[in-house]
Amino acid sequence: MQRTWNPELETRNSDRRHVMKLISISLGSWLVGLSAILVAFVVVEGESLSATDLKGATIISLIIAALLFSLAYAPSLFWLRQRLGGCRPAALFPVASALILNLPVFLIGILAIGRTLGTAEAFAFIGAFVLMGTAFGLAFVWNYQNRDIKSARWH
Repeated sequence: MQRTWNPELETRNSDRRHVMKLISISLGSWLVGLSAILVAFVVVEGESLSATDLKGATIISLIIAALLFSLAYAPSLFWLRQRLGGCRPAALFPVASALILNLPVFLIGILAIGRTLGTAEAFAFIGAFVLMGTAFGLAFVWNYQNRDIKSARWH
């Protein structure tokens, strides 16, 4: 029995691969940032982390990263990719996700100094999100450097 090509099924499979790529990029980026946060805590405090510290850092960073990845990083980088007609210049994507899209995180971190976070903790938080943004941007370029996209302004 020979299978026939089903465009609807092909589109559904493509959508699944697209979502799985984004989830993989997000999880990998979050793990890089979480590692940075945990290492910074160990270095600053000079002792091993307690279960409470580990849980707190994991849950808080996961919530903030999930919101940031789904509401800022992915939509903005897809918009930028569409606008530029591809992932060129490639360095723009990690810079955008690490520095520009993280401006609210930087503001929150700086404003939290002395209120809920110590100075070292706030800068560890900011640094972790710079790492997460960089990792997300690099992985985005790696996975979505499709050169077939044409923007209206390039025609």
